[in-house]
Amino acid sequence: MGEIVEGQRVSSDDYGRGTVAAVFGGEVQVLWDSPLLEGTTTRLFTHDRRFIERLTQLRTDEEGREVPA
Repeated sequence: MGEIVEGQRVSSDDYGRGTVAAVFGGEVQVLWDSPLLEGTTTRLFTHDRRFIERLTQLRTDEEGREVPA
């Protein structure tokens, strides 16, 4: 993954798709599109920067679909 910036869309096999909400030091907050556990509403998680660096960055193509960058 390239540079981690706020607003960057990412994809994880475990969490689904989300948006980087904040970057601070070795930690990154991601607002995931769906809650991790059914029945919960929490979608904002703080992750280790190394975890986020391994995720797939997403971009929007000409037709408005999210595809790997």
